[in-house]
Amino acid sequence: MARVLVVGSDMQGEQALLQRLRGVAALPAGVQVSSCNALDACDLLVIKDTPALRNAALRMLSLRPWLHCWVEDRHGRLHGGLSDAPVPLDDAAIARALGDMQAGNRDTAAAHAAPPRATAEAATGDIAEGMQAIIEQLRSALASGGGRLSLCLGGEPVLLLDIEQEQAIALRAVAGLPQLLADSFEALQLQVPTSADWQRLDAGLPRHPLRPLLWQWGQASSVRWPDLDRQLDAGAAVRLSRWPDFRVLGHDHDGFRLCSLLLKLPCTAAQCMQLLALPPAQVRGFIHAAYLGGYAVIEAPSRKASALSVAGTGGLLARMWRSMRQRPGRVHA
Repeated sequence: MARVLVVGSDMQGEQALLQRLRGVAALPAGVQVSSCNALDACDLLVIKDTPALRNAALRMLSLRPWLHCWVEDRHGRLHGGLSDAPVPLDDAAIARALGDMQAGNRDTAAAHAAPPRATAEAATGDIAEGMQAIIEQLRSALASGGGRLSLCLGGEPVLLLDIEQEQAIALRAVAGLPQLLADSFEALQLQVPTSADWQRLDAGLPRHPLRPLLWQWGQASSVRWPDLDRQLDAGAAVRLSRWPDFRVLGHDHDGFRLCSLLLKLPCTAAQCMQLLALPPAQVRGFIHAAYLGGYAVIEAPSRKASALSVAGTGGLLARMWRSMRQRPGRVHA
């Protein structure tokens, strides 16, 4: 029997993939395919094609040399391995591979007969731990637009992230969750849950918009973000790739001003402070929130950015915002 663990799909997607494998495998060789939730007891790991899941899979495979890994792309095609040029698998190749796995099970049953693990222990493991690693993995997942992740504190899940649907499921009181995540940033772990774990933890709980929650989390963090703040201190410019979800801004007039500025003109943190007469903590908090939510892009320091002066282009922008300040409630992007 070939035992398959599917990661990154919902239950419907997992069942459809397993049904497909069973249909393909049964034709030439009578191979049996079963679902498996324990990583150390499975023969084949199938992941969705996202950077976060690829990184997690590389770590899993380094510790489990017997484990095969396939990647399912966004069109549902299967590819063998994790290389930059993966090999597409047709039905014949899938059947042969599953047959080899079944034959290998019969030959090495004792070696693979590990006792079943509890569901929590059978999770696919951390893909990131600590502030910097989690920030970059979240941004990578948001950019890829797929996959499901969980944030854990002390080994216990506190937040489920459905990246594809841009939704979050809070496993703690949602009102205090952004502050909890900000206060515990370095102690958090980012994991890829199995479909079974996701189904068990979800349990019909309410879903919340993901990016507004990430924005609140970023703004609630009062500590320095080592890598990002180091780049800002060195004169890196910040650019917004698009307007944030308007729910994150609410009635934040200065937030609208920063968005309008950074959509039109990449600026350093110091230039934002000068042009809009805002305090450093407010500008940094905005940049943190926009970066964590995947809206902000950091550009290397350049002479052009350094040459921007308050008296030149900055004077024009400052006058524009002063004019807007004289008309309360009227904010134009």
